[in-house]
Amino acid sequence: MKIEHYNNIGISLVAFLSIVRNFDTLNYSKALLIQPLLLHNPLVNYTKKANVKVNGIEDLTIEKVEFFLNFSNRYFSLLSLSINTILIAQKMQFVQLEDNKIIVNKEKIATFDFNSNSLGNRAKNIIVASEKIVKIFKNNTNELYFKLRVEI
Repeated sequence: MKIEHYNNIGISLVAFLSIVRNFDTLNYSKALLIQPLLLHNPLVNYTKKANVKVNGIEDLTIEKVEFFLNFSNRYFSLLSLSINTILIAQKMQFVQLEDNKIIVNKEKIATFDFNSNSLGNRAKNIIVASEKIVKIFKNNTNELYFKLRVEI
């Protein structure tokens, strides 16, 4: 059964905001990794568990290699959604785009209710998982792309 619009702009925006709220700035290259990570249900379902610790990308890719075998394909299939999400976030004034970085408007993001029941279970799971997955984004951008095997 094919589910149309499963990864829609709304769920993508929740994933994006749940990561960028932890930074003052983020480069575009890192921002484009958010959707392939947080819109992947097996990874979200694994990392949302209370007993799972995410220390970094290397440990995660070794421990759960099956989640990353098709990462490059996911990256490119979600690229237009990732870019549209960044543009929508800009239009909604959650971020500003300057040069090669995204400047996060933390005051505006603070108005977003990440605890709202109206977000639904999938969004809630993404938010919980993002609290652990955000540690990955502290790595060097080139290292992330290399370890995630994104073929550019």
